[in-house]
Amino acid sequence: MGARRDDGHLPFPMPPRSYAISQEWRELTFMHWKVDPERLKTHLPSGLEIDFFEEEAYVGVIPFVMKNVRPKGLPSVPGISTFAEFNVRTYVIKDGQPGVFFLTLDAKSLVTCSYAPKAYGLAYRYAKAKVRREGETLHWRSCRSSDGAQLVGTSTANGSIRSAEPASLEHFLFERYCLYTEHNGCLRRAYVYHQPWTFQDGEVNLEANSLLESYDMGLEVLNPDLIHFSKGLPVKTWSIEVAERIDVADQRDFLFLDGDCGLCHRLATFIDKRLGAGKQLGYRPILHEDAQRIIQTLPTKLRTADSVYLIRNGKPYIRSAAGIRGVLYMRWYYKMWFPFLWLIPLPLRNIGYRLIAKYRHMFFKRPTECLFRVD
Repeated sequence: MGARRDDGHLPFPMPPRSYAISQEWRELTFMHWKVDPERLKTHLPSGLEIDFFEEEAYVGVIPFVMKNVRPKGLPSVPGISTFAEFNVRTYVIKDGQPGVFFLTLDAKSLVTCSYAPKAYGLAYRYAKAKVRREGETLHWRSCRSSDGAQLVGTSTANGSIRSAEPASLEHFLFERYCLYTEHNGCLRRAYVYHQPWTFQDGEVNLEANSLLESYDMGLEVLNPDLIHFSKGLPVKTWSIEVAERIDVADQRDFLFLDGDCGLCHRLATFIDKRLGAGKQLGYRPILHEDAQRIIQTLPTKLRTADSVYLIRNGKPYIRSAAGIRGVLYMRWYYKMWFPFLWLIPLPLRNIGYRLIAKYRHMFFKRPTECLFRVD
């Protein structure tokens, strides 16, 4: 699944690179509350807007089972890959791409609660959580280890199984194909692929819901406005990428270079004329408004780097880390140099980079205008 997915139900294409993790979401109870947008937006990172349905904002609480979670190409591991998860989420939008933002994800998985915050910036916290079925009834119980926040209740499905009609409230709530997160001070996006949801109406009996109550949104936390049940589906997720883009429809990687430097002009022209088959790379001068818009959303140490930038697969690189990855876009006999350059220790590579950057104007004439391709 390295190729881009353009299935008819998707609101936007999936990334052209391969997905990172596959999993199944099973035995889901969806509980939703209408929420005051002013009380909700205090929990959102800068850069995200609340997504509204008919002028209403929603927050959801979903207990379910994460099943067979595994990186691409690896098998699931008994006792590790399947666990109960209880999350609180809301619905957001950026640059016209609707998605989900998780306020919290409580899970009975030490591996996930350790890995996901570091790799994705997701707010996972360990909890003693369980979802079990007894006949037609699901029993779910979660108690967070750090502060005792709980979700306890039961749910039962009723009515016929159906899919969401376009432009319906259920379509707004269920058919979300990316998530947003804040990672190292930078707003990120991760794409999520699955088939359209099938679901039923449901009934719940909530005994405790301090999981949602802790966010102080003024809700009757034991009385959701909407209840649905789904048996679930398989899911594939991609690694996170910088959420800010040159253009939301442009999925190329981009190289940001000094537009006032003869060496940078030569580098951009050199790479561009030797691109490998099927490789695409966009270019911008660092001071161009497109480049600055992205750079200003990066972590502080990257914003102030005064360096060449490469945005590759949605991940930012600077200095020598950006420079040596430039060969990965070129024909094979250039690309073969990458592992040798990568083996040079990063501190030594960056010393070399800084020396070249310091004296570049002595050896390369300043251009009168920026001539490398900008499209």
